[in-house]
Amino acid sequence: MQPGLEEECAALRARVVELEARLAATEAAGKDQHRAGSAPDAESELSLLRAALHTLADGVIVCDREGRLVYSNAAAEAMLGQATTDARPPDWSERYGLFLPDGVTPFPSSELPLSRAMRGEVTDRVEMFTRSEQHPEGVSMAVSGRPVRGKDGDLLGAVVVFCNIGERKRYEAERERRQRADARRTAAEKERLRMARLLQGLLDNLDVVVWAVDPKGICTFHEGRGVESAGLTRGQLVGQNFLDVYPSDHVARALAGNHIHVIDDGEEVIWEHWMVPVTEDDKRVSEVIGMSVNITEAHHAKKEIEAKLALIERQQEVILNLETPVIQVWDHVLTLPMVGVVDSRRAARVTDDLLAAVSRTQARFAILDLTGVEVVDTATAGHMLNILSAVRLLGAEGIITGIRPTVAQTMVSLGLDLTRVRTLATLRDGLSFAIRRLPSS
Repeated sequence: MQPGLEEECAALRARVVELEARLAATEAAGKDQHRAGSAPDAESELSLLRAALHTLADGVIVCDREGRLVYSNAAAEAMLGQATTDARPPDWSERYGLFLPDGVTPFPSSELPLSRAMRGEVTDRVEMFTRSEQHPEGVSMAVSGRPVRGKDGDLLGAVVVFCNIGERKRYEAERERRQRADARRTAAEKERLRMARLLQGLLDNLDVVVWAVDPKGICTFHEGRGVESAGLTRGQLVGQNFLDVYPSDHVARALAGNHIHVIDDGEEVIWEHWMVPVTEDDKRVSEVIGMSVNITEAHHAKKEIEAKLALIERQQEVILNLETPVIQVWDHVLTLPMVGVVDSRRAARVTDDLLAAVSRTQARFAILDLTGVEVVDTATAGHMLNILSAVRLLGAEGIITGIRPTVAQTMVSLGLDLTRVRTLATLRDGLSFAIRRLPSS
């Protein structure tokens, strides 16, 4: 309702209430107090106002100072779903099914706009909800209340005017729903644009090709900087059948629902392909999305690295063989020169190689030369003694030669028991001893 019209209606309602109150006071005082020519004019005016109020689209209810409902128009009874009765103010909420805007909590009768107007308060557009047998879905209302006073200021009663705001609420709810939907669509569109920019950035800067084909194999998308590596232009294959352009069965298998990852070794360019089938709710493949990456440089770099690793492995093998050389210096006589530090890994390799050589050559003597060993700790000494013990189990005699003075002092300080091990000063002494002990042929 427009502000100007609402003010006029309010003035009209106040005038009606005033006239009704005057009429009620006049009837109570007795007919003898009426002047002979005044009654027809007042009654005519009152009838006119009653007819006007009855045709208003807004509901109007008037009560006297005692809370008796003395008037309600057709719009009020239509919204409440019933005619007004002689219910007392404390029973109004229950009698007329009045609730707070949530439609569940009963509206406190003492806080109803009509009750507050009876106390002299003014209320504007208080929202409430009413439910009745005629309106089981309920009606949302906005209620305004005013006290009615006489010319001398005495409280004569109260009046409330209420309108159906259900349509407005539905409109506002629909508008809010549409605004939320628009906001979601806008956000989704922004997200799609952002993803499109990201994808375009990748396609413009990476050596890749992204493509898609429909269920018949017809190309529907063909983009990416990598197309230049294939001697093509962007979008050149759109509309062509991939099954004809690339006769391999990879695309056909992807259209059959298989995820494909394959490397295509071309003559000049090497491609790595990923093909992902996209299915509908009925599991039918609607399209295949593919990505092809030019891995030529990476493939060549991999080959170079593999070649270098193979060379390093061969060099390591040579170094390992050099650091544990088992030399047959005479028939049935082996020598093993030790150089540097002997750790657990090297000791195990030395043991394996030496025992294999002793078994293969039927050696009678194995000389462990320590001329190149400058430092010996408990672990190193233990490894050497274990090597000689293993040689002895194969029927050969182990000899240690070339112990340096510092190493000898270390062995003594460590308390190593070398009484069962033959030690000689030099490798030459060890060879002479072994040769003399060999049986003459």
